[in-house]
Amino acid sequence: MTSTAHIDDALVVADLERQLAHWLAAARTFRDAEEFASLEAWRSVERDTGAPLRRQMHATVEELIALGNATAALIQAAHRDPSRIPHASAGVQRFRRRYQQVDTTLDFLGDAVNSRTSPVLRAALTNLDRLAVASMAPVLQRANKPVPRVLVYQDKGTGASILRAGVRLWAPGAIMPVAAIKIVRHNLYRPTSLFHETGHQVAFLTGWVPSVRDAISRALAGDAELQAMWTPWASEIAADVYAFLHTGYASVAALYDVVGDVNTILRWPVGDPHPIGWLRTALGCAFSAQCYGRQGPWTKLLRAMQARHPTHGVDPTLQGLLVRSTKAMPAIAAACLSAPVPALGGKPMTDILDPQRVSPTALAELERTGGPALWSSLHWRRSEGIRLIALAGLREAEHPDTAPAWIDRARAWLTTEARVA
Repeated sequence: MTSTAHIDDALVVADLERQLAHWLAAARTFRDAEEFASLEAWRSVERDTGAPLRRQMHATVEELIALGNATAALIQAAHRDPSRIPHASAGVQRFRRRYQQVDTTLDFLGDAVNSRTSPVLRAALTNLDRLAVASMAPVLQRANKPVPRVLVYQDKGTGASILRAGVRLWAPGAIMPVAAIKIVRHNLYRPTSLFHETGHQVAFLTGWVPSVRDAISRALAGDAELQAMWTPWASEIAADVYAFLHTGYASVAALYDVVGDVNTILRWPVGDPHPIGWLRTALGCAFSAQCYGRQGPWTKLLRAMQARHPTHGVDPTLQGLLVRSTKAMPAIAAACLSAPVPALGGKPMTDILDPQRVSPTALAELERTGGPALWSSLHWRRSEGIRLIALAGLREAEHPDTAPAWIDRARAWLTTEARVA
């Protein structure tokens, strides 16, 4: 009996050793960053962005391998003392789980870098990296906050997203060193959503969201039901405000193209942090009306949405909330635009990001001043890149008959090869 038990113990330890050898060998391949993204893709990422990413990946992999080596020591101890088998077995399971967490982390980062699959995409995404940083710098510098580097990547879907700089990754102890922003294919050349996502990063660093929530609550002080409906949306609304302050009405039209699905625009999923698409669009139109006047393309968009997606077919309870929200929309818009930013000494975001810079009038003047060089000059790219996105998006939205030409113009401009530091 004792002999049989001894043989079984030896088999178990040998099997643990075999399992660990497999997972540890796989972990060692993680040391090569080109296992996850091509050399060309890595080269397209600017040094200030790629270097911290590679350092984080390296540290995460070395910690994993160190854990594997420690697990190997547990197995060797079990060879000598079968009573250590449970510890060795638990160690192998722990290492397997850590491997999966690291794999998920590196796969995400590698996929993000590797989305730069062609010279055209590498140029576009590199230019967007820089515009994203430029959109955060004025606010964060005034707030004495570090400006995160940004890695923009392309992926499928209808909406953009962000993995903020500073958040914990899947692997224990791994911190995202840069902001990773997903841009979807249909909006790659109309990237107003980029500034919605940088808005999330800025809002987090400046403590803006609670202030927006409080401002909305005060604007709706006379209607507890509307307060309860609108205040949980403060984070997404703050990001919408940020996109609007950078690209004006273009951000509203682009947003409607995302949320304007007949099956979802009037739906209110439980726990969704985004406003109902219908209300979200109406709020964007209200921003435009407050900043640029009651008449403009936003008026036509609002009427078209109301005609295409009438509210009379929704649940009566929700219908009442939509009607009352519509009446309160000017007050909600004013509250959001004037919400104080704690890190800016209580001043509103508009104190730094003047919405008039992206008004239709201001963009028309930019177009007149720049002339044909606006879309080819390195000077205009560096000094007015964000407003060029606003201009192209505005013209595309205003004139559907010439939209393809504006899309082509924006694509040609955005895919001009950027110099990589």
